[in-house]
Amino acid sequence: MNRLIVTMLLFCCVATAISADIEGAKDHPLTGRFEGSDIIKYSYTDFDEYSFIVEPLTSNNKAEHAQHMDRKEGKLTRITYRAPAGASSLAVFRAYQEVLSENNFETIFECNGNSGEDSCSEKGSGNNFKYAAPGYSVFNLLFGNAQNDQTRYLVAKKSRPEGNAYVILHVIQNGRTNSVENSERVFAQLDVVEEKAQESKVVMIKASEMAEQIGQTGKVALYGLFFDTNKATIKSDSKPTLDEIGKLLKENPDLKLLVVGHTDNQGDFDYNIELSKSRAESVKQALIDDYGIVAARLKSWGVGYTAPVATNNSDQGRAKNRRVELVEQK
Repeated sequence: MNRLIVTMLLFCCVATAISADIEGAKDHPLTGRFEGSDIIKYSYTDFDEYSFIVEPLTSNNKAEHAQHMDRKEGKLTRITYRAPAGASSLAVFRAYQEVLSENNFETIFECNGNSGEDSCSEKGSGNNFKYAAPGYSVFNLLFGNAQNDQTRYLVAKKSRPEGNAYVILHVIQNGRTNSVENSERVFAQLDVVEEKAQESKVVMIKASEMAEQIGQTGKVALYGLFFDTNKATIKSDSKPTLDEIGKLLKENPDLKLLVVGHTDNQGDFDYNIELSKSRAESVKQALIDDYGIVAARLKSWGVGYTAPVATNNSDQGRAKNRRVELVEQK
């Protein structure tokens, strides 16, 4: 019998199952939970980006992990479950597999912590999977003592007219610890990304306002530049902001700018540094190619998530951190 509790169960049973959950937490309707599990960490954001592994890691080098990952945008739900005492990682994993199959999900990638052909890391590449997988940042805060041979991971996709849904499941077995409630227990990080386009909430900054802010603070932050997911390709709806930057530079012929890319803290550090650099370079090149700006007036750089202007613990904060800044040069 499948041990996942789904939304169709009687209210009395669900109420009993979630009695130990943290305040405000709830199951995702596409996945349910393994019977007897508690939710120990929960977050939901209406729009965010999320990176996940889709093929075995081949290197110890964290900078190379990005080539084995995909990134999606949309509604993001992240739930950390602690399974009941006595449950195995395989039992939890198989229960979720069954429910995902019943809900018409297609498995994109599946692996485990063993050294065989289904390993999450290729032989000789080092044991870095658990450090790059979505669950690690949460699990490490709890105990950091995962048993590698009990690691199980999958990515599943459901095609829907309103936008594809992705489930990323990372199940691990904790080792023996001093924490009675966590020692030798199974934990499941279950993340759901539901793709959708972001509703535009950007207030256009005119060239005159850019000039005023640069005159006062030496820089201006722009939120009207948009890029393809996981790429440095500028989207067409960035044109109004690019038009205003072009106007700014033409009206101020002596102005030289440093174009600086910024990201939130989702994903690998080195990856975000390179992505922010590439996106800043794309903006610089667009100004040169499409607006006739002399290349000597522009320099590009990227700092990843090293200069946040808000917390990265909320979707609103992360949205503020994802930006391009124009910084005045001498």
